[in-house]
Amino acid sequence: MLSGFPASTGTDPDMQIRAYLVAVEGLPAEAVWRAAKRFISGQVRDHNRAFAPSSASFAEECRHQQAAIEAERRPRLEAEPEVLQPKVPAYKMQLLKAAANGSRNAKRELARMFPDNPIIARAARDAQEATK
Repeated sequence: MLSGFPASTGTDPDMQIRAYLVAVEGLPAEAVWRAAKRFISGQVRDHNRAFAPSSASFAEECRHQQAAIEAERRPRLEAEPEVLQPKVPAYKMQLLKAAANGSRNAKRELARMFPDNPIIARAARDAQEATK
């Protein structure tokens, strides 16, 4: 990796490699390979491409790659198939809209259609009392 950065030719490669090895100790080889590849190809943001990365920067990118590898290997949840619901007839939707806008006739009609619904029944009773 060091030969890919021309401005780093003055540094001692053995010492630099030892520093990298200490920095990446315990990290998987695949993460180290991916990080090196990203640095060499210039894909690491905020890195001066003329110089080799510091051992700390390299280790940080290795940890990012390790996290990415772990995320890729996590099992994915499958989305449950959508259960199709029966469609509401258009005239019922019109009645609901009219009732929401205050139509007493619509409220009475809904009360007749859904006698077990206490909310609609109460609204219909209120509408009947208001007309008396």
